[in-house]
Amino acid sequence: MLGLIGLLGALSAGLMLDAFVARPEAEDDPSANDEDSPPDDTAESDSFAHGDLLDPATAHAAPSADAAPEAPAVVTGGPGDDTLTGGAEDDVIHGRGGLDQIVSRGGDDRVGGGAGQDYLYGGRGDDTLAGGSGDDLLRGEAGADSLSGGSGNDFIAGHGGTDTLAGGRGDDSLMGGSGNDLLQDDLGDDWLNGGYGEDTLSGGYGADTLDGDAGNDLLIGHDPQAPQDGDADFLNGGQGDDTMVAGAEDYLTGGSGADTFRLGDWLEEGDGARIMDFNAHEDVLEVQYDPEAHPDPVLELHADPRTGDVALHLDGKPLAIVANGAGLDLSQIRLVPQAA
Repeated sequence: MLGLIGLLGALSAGLMLDAFVARPEAEDDPSANDEDSPPDDTAESDSFAHGDLLDPATAHAAPSADAAPEAPAVVTGGPGDDTLTGGAEDDVIHGRGGLDQIVSRGGDDRVGGGAGQDYLYGGRGDDTLAGGSGDDLLRGEAGADSLSGGSGNDFIAGHGGTDTLAGGRGDDSLMGGSGNDLLQDDLGDDWLNGGYGEDTLSGGYGADTLDGDAGNDLLIGHDPQAPQDGDADFLNGGQGDDTMVAGAEDYLTGGSGADTFRLGDWLEEGDGARIMDFNAHEDVLEVQYDPEAHPDPVLELHADPRTGDVALHLDGKPLAIVANGAGLDLSQIRLVPQAA
């Protein structure tokens, strides 16, 4: 993942590709001798030198009349390393195998990287980008984009608009950017950053770090499908009035703002969560419970005089440790039954 993050620096430094290739080289093009292949609506240009990188400023510039298709196009790469560009309409672009670099430009485009390490750029419009297998880099740019990394250690950035980011399997890095974004991941030790806006972050299974950043965000460390996944997550609300849902062994830090720390009886069988900066003057501590399992729930607080920490118990079972929680009172805890 560090390699992909480093790639962003290389891209911003302005490594230039001499010319975009609107379709793959002839030896990589499986449709060259296929009569059933879709017509090639793209323009040819100079060949792509292996190892060159696209410059984002050039990649997202308005295409010239002879450099990109004006009608919607289906562009398909070959098994090798391809560089493909779309036009101003709603294009469908498939990279297939190899290290592919794809720029969709205008329109609401669908882009698939396929197998291998791919670099996908959404451009303008509401785009759908899927990295497939391999360690991919996906950038949504403007518009309400849907970005999916698939398997591999992916770097995914939504940038502008209200975006949906999904990392999939692997150790992924997801950045929402501006807008009210949804960031979610599956397996792996992931990093999710909401950026600006009111974002929802869910790490899934693994040791994840969730940073809400600016805005009133929802951070979810608890995975109902794996309530005791055995890995500690780090939930950092950042600026704004955030809500954090604790999973087993998670560390919760609200940051600035009036934050809500949500616990539940799903924490009973593990080591509980740890709340690092609860402020009784502005934060809310909430405990959800199953009315059938706890028909008459009882909360208890147990202070440790040596550390100043306070343990919160539900019906005799520990749910969380509140760091420096001396002075915390049961009247400050909201007890909420779960909806049927």
